[in-house]
Amino acid sequence: MHSICFLILVIYTVSVLAANVFGIQCPNSSADWCKTKEIATSCGVTKQCASFVWKRNDNDRVNFTIYYESLCADCRQFIITQVWFAFQAISDIVNLTFIPYGNAHEIYRPETQLYQFYCQHGPDECYGNLIHTCAIASYPETQQHMPFIYCMDSIVDDVEKVARQCAQNTSIDFEKVANCTNSRMGNQLQHVYATQTEHTKPTQSFVPWVTLNGNHTEEIQNLAETDLIALICDTYKGANPPARCKKIL
Repeated sequence: MHSICFLILVIYTVSVLAANVFGIQCPNSSADWCKTKEIATSCGVTKQCASFVWKRNDNDRVNFTIYYESLCADCRQFIITQVWFAFQAISDIVNLTFIPYGNAHEIYRPETQLYQFYCQHGPDECYGNLIHTCAIASYPETQQHMPFIYCMDSIVDDVEKVARQCAQNTSIDFEKVANCTNSRMGNQLQHVYATQTEHTKPTQSFVPWVTLNGNHTEEIQNLAETDLIALICDTYKGANPPARCKKIL
């Protein structure tokens, strides 16, 4: 029930903002927004449909979600050593979802009708979180945004400089992402991740913080940080596991 309510909130908010900010027209009925990828793209809700609707029709895939912060050293290490290799080796059996917010907190400012975010590692991290958020929204397929996130996590330097470099290296249009970060759409998308994080991850718990098929335990966390590929392969119950899983099994 929580996921359904959250989906309705997300799709409604993002679609309205998309129409206002980018002039995108969506079907009048929200029931039609996730019917096809083309419709979802026109409504600006592709990622949300993929996370909460389409994945329900793919019972074999393992759903793995990473709650993280853009400048967290442990998060960077986890993404570049575990998540990246899992993406390369077994992407056909796992749905990877990135939630760039972590232990930030937000305050709504009535005078601007925007949320103001405060992050553990300062304003640069908030900017990095927002860049990741907008990259995911602008390029919702994992194979599009995963290389960009991996690249940003691999380089320690000025956030925007790194983002521009990584966008060029991974065929991401940085100006498209930048337009999002400077818009109400970007601000609202970050608020959506804040809401999702607050409803899922215990307040001020460590990051990265992960869920496996919607569940979090200490064992899942430890196994993910030790050998994510093995964890996902062991969880996968579908037919024809990839070659990398067969080697493990």
